Amino acid sequence: MSSNLRRYGLIGCPLEHSLSPFIHGRIMQAAGIRGEYRLYELERHELSEKLPALLGQLDGVNVTIPYKQAVLPFLRGLAPSAQLYGAVNTVHQGMGHNTDGAGFRACRVPLEGRQVCVLGAGGAARVLAVEAVRAGAREVVIRARRREQAEELVAVVRKQGAQHVRCEDFYTADSCEVFLNGTPLGMWPHVAGLPLSPEQIASAQAVFDTVYNPAATRLVLKAKTLGLWARGGLGMLFEQAVAAQKIWNPQVDFNLLQGQLEAVRKELALEVLRHSPVKLVLSGFMGAGKTHIGGLLAERLKMPFVDLDQAVEAEVGLSIPEVFTRWGEQAFRNVERECLAAELKRPGPLVLAAGGGALVQQGAASLVHSAGGLIIHLDISLEIALARCAGQGDRPLLKGGAEAAEALYQRRLPLYAAAADLRVNGEQQDIDVVRDILAAFELEV
Repeated sequence: MSSNLRRYGLIGCPLEHSLSPFIHGRIMQAAGIRGEYRLYELERHELSEKLPALLGQLDGVNVTIPYKQAVLPFLRGLAPSAQLYGAVNTVHQGMGHNTDGAGFRACRVPLEGRQVCVLGAGGAARVLAVEAVRAGAREVVIRARRREQAEELVAVVRKQGAQHVRCEDFYTADSCEVFLNGTPLGMWPHVAGLPLSPEQIASAQAVFDTVYNPAATRLVLKAKTLGLWARGGLGMLFEQAVAAQKIWNPQVDFNLLQGQLEAVRKELALEVLRHSPVKLVLSGFMGAGKTHIGGLLAERLKMPFVDLDQAVEAEVGLSIPEVFTRWGEQAFRNVERECLAAELKRPGPLVLAAGGGALVQQGAASLVHSAGGLIIHLDISLEIALARCAGQGDRPLLKGGAEAAEALYQRRLPLYAAAADLRVNGEQQDIDVVRDILAAFELEV
């Protein structure tokens, strides 16, 4: 353990949502490093005045957007990693380093021998493309909205010895074996963003998304639903921070701290949820267990829980069967939509159990996504649903008998699938359903 208090910090603008103090604080605690980590938000005109002093005062500095290249003139030299990516995110003793590549490599994305498509052409995309080449990708395809920027990245990648690299239009319908997202699409609160079509995701073998808030984007969740190898950027974020600590503290053997670091990584997922409070909305047919699973999930995550049917009943002062009887289904749907919108406007994270027909209505899924919510489909068979609902005569849509229930189920099933970001087998034991949801979001608490 170091005897002196060491001082570290992050330079960038804006920094109000930065997780760096949390991450580095926990890493230092695990490693027995006595240190503090602060944020230094600088406007561009302040760099020349304040940056040299900070570089001299701090034992280690991280650099983030928009200064990863602007700091270069203030450094005495660049390590090979910074030269490779043309940007700096870590400074030690005046030398610029870049730990993004180390963070990405630690995620172990299956790249060797595969056709790899990099989405975007900015700084993150440059790391992804270069690392794909270094990992032995068969071909690298760059897709960006700005063709000029994509062609510039192609030139950079070719300098790394890539023989097969080219650029394509960002909106092409073509698929690839591996997709690496270097764009901000899907980042909270704009979680609706999806850089690929469902068909492109389905035809891939693996998906990696540098976005880490939420810990699993719609892109990652849809890939996981299909059984693909899929990871979000949380692991990369954490590992690049560990790599920075290794540069600043070479006396620490981080190989002996794997257990402690893994605990920190899991804690980080919850911290992301606190900073980027996603709404987790459970959908599915009657009997899927949305209310029960939702309550268990909320308890595990220490988040508020709302049952939408109960919210409707509280709003109108009638039970659901009474609403159907007195007002009819369409009136019920109108109130249900209003209550859904109201609950989604709650500040902070939320677990919400929607009624069986709530999210199959036109525009309901978009309403959830626009409010920063993600939809989890608890999938069960009709047989299981009917068995679980047996004896529950208070369900208005089951009064037509088994034939009507089957018609309703068959009509809704593709709508559940289309609206869902994540599908989970709802026929498992409760503990397993909750475990699968937590694992998908890297929230293994």
